[in-house]
Amino acid sequence: MNSEFNTDYKKDILRLALFIGELMLSNGAETYRVEDSILRICKSRGFNHINVFTSPTVIIISDDRFDGLTFMKTIKSRSIDLNKISLLNNFSREFVSNTDLTVNDAMAKLKDIIQSSSYSSKLIYFCTGIGSAFFAGLLGGNNLATFLCTFITSIFAVILYNKIMKLSSIPAFSSLLASTFIAIVGVLLSHIGILDTPRMLIVGSIMPLLPGVSFIKGIRDLISGDLISGVARAFDAGMTAIAIACGVGLILDLWVRLGGVF
Repeated sequence: MNSEFNTDYKKDILRLALFIGELMLSNGAETYRVEDSILRICKSRGFNHINVFTSPTVIIISDDRFDGLTFMKTIKSRSIDLNKISLLNNFSREFVSNTDLTVNDAMAKLKDIIQSSSYSSKLIYFCTGIGSAFFAGLLGGNNLATFLCTFITSIFAVILYNKIMKLSSIPAFSSLLASTFIAIVGVLLSHIGILDTPRMLIVGSIMPLLPGVSFIKGIRDLISGDLISGVARAFDAGMTAIAIACGVGLILDLWVRLGGVF
């Protein structure tokens, strides 16, 4: 009976650790951070022989030294939410330090973290527009028309990106369509005379789409020795960047062929 209790308890801890790892990875945490949190959670409850394999699309937890229990979870979608990563880090520290915290209470806390939202969508879109508009101004688009057009275009581009992501879950495809939309708007505004050139609007508006954070996380994983994860993240970021370049380049090529000036 005691053996069964220990086995069931171990399954609960491994499932809890797997769930935390899934949440961290799907919100943009680095591979080393995910593995470290999982191992610390398991060790805090006396399970010291746990093996963890993490990549951007899968997490595997096993204990092949004793009973061979193995759990696996595939990650279908990934985003970047630094607030949730911070909350999950704090939770893992609390769980490790407080050995009286039960699995059920821990799961309840994790569900609260899932539902938490630090900023409203309106505020995020507004800050996206402001950041893009000022970036365009930084590169030379320092007039009111460029500022306002970049502000509005970047917001609609991000909304379009989010809508497409809900349908396809393919970042490169969503970035391709969003960047194409940005280039079309820039070209049309230049054609009707509102803007002198679409260059500054395009450069400013595509900034929220660029996978800079994902690329840096890939480099960080490579430095940490997580070669598979690092290469996968860097390649994913590269595919997104290529998709953005293709979307913008296609429209600008057609614009130049039709006599437009870039």
